[in-house]
Amino acid sequence: MTHTVWVLEGFSKADDTLQVEHPISREQLLLLREVITPDADDPWMIHCYPVPVEVWPAVDAILHCGPPSPELDYLTGAYAAE
Repeated sequence: MTHTVWVLEGFSKADDTLQVEHPISREQLLLLREVITPDADDPWMIHCYPVPVEVWPAVDAILHCGPPSPELDYLTGAYAAE
């Protein structure tokens, strides 16, 4: 049986390499949907969504992920895991 794993990903602005991956629980995802609005046909945020710096205080309050690095671009992500 596969499950969905949600993550907050930080990619290098210099070369787009993945630098940070912070797990997101299902409960946290439900709260994040109030801060980062997914597309109407993607309520479980399976697609990637940018995390703007302006909403970071709310994101940190939900995920407890600390301050963002100015050298990274942040996105939500999801993938299947067993």
